[in-house]
Amino acid sequence: MNKNYIARMREKVGHEGMIFVTAYGVLWNETHDAILLEKRWDSDVGWGFPGGYLEYGDSPTQAVIREFKEETNLDVEVIRVLGISTNITKKNSWGDAQETVGIGFEVKKVGGFIQKDGTETLDLQFVPVNPEPKMFVPQAQSTMHRILTENEVSDKPWLREPGD
Repeated sequence: MNKNYIARMREKVGHEGMIFVTAYGVLWNETHDAILLEKRWDSDVGWGFPGGYLEYGDSPTQAVIREFKEETNLDVEVIRVLGISTNITKKNSWGDAQETVGIGFEVKKVGGFIQKDGTETLDLQFVPVNPEPKMFVPQAQSTMHRILTENEVSDKPWLREPGD
C-alpha cells in the first residue's frame, strides 16, 4: 500500500513544522435543518465534516469531491466557498508541529448513495443543527458555529485565524 502524502513528507522532514491544506464539505439535507456529518475513526467524541488533506496535484475543489466520495460514497458538486481557517499545533498526537489551513465548501449531491467507508468514517448521519452539533475538536466546533451563524446570513466567506 502506498503511504499518504503526509507520511511521505514526514519521512523527509521529521517532526519539524509543516503546513498542510484540508478541504471539507457541508452538505445540507433537503429541509436545510441538518448537515451530513461523520463519526471519525480517530475520535470517540463528536462529529466531523467529510473531507481531508489535499494530495500533491489536487486543487481544493478536487480534494473535497474526492474525499466526499471516499468517505460517504456520494458524488458532490461544489456550490461555494464557506470560509478558510488556520490552526497551528506545536505538537499533534503524532508529535509533529503543523499548521493546517482548512477550506470549507458548501456542496450539493449529484449522485451516489450514503455509505460509510468503515475505515475513516465509522458513521454518517444528517445531524440536526439546532442545537448546534458537538464536533470532535474545538476548531471544528468554531467552524460549525461560523457556518450556522455567518454563512446562513451572508454569501461572503469568512477567515478564522488561530485562536478564533
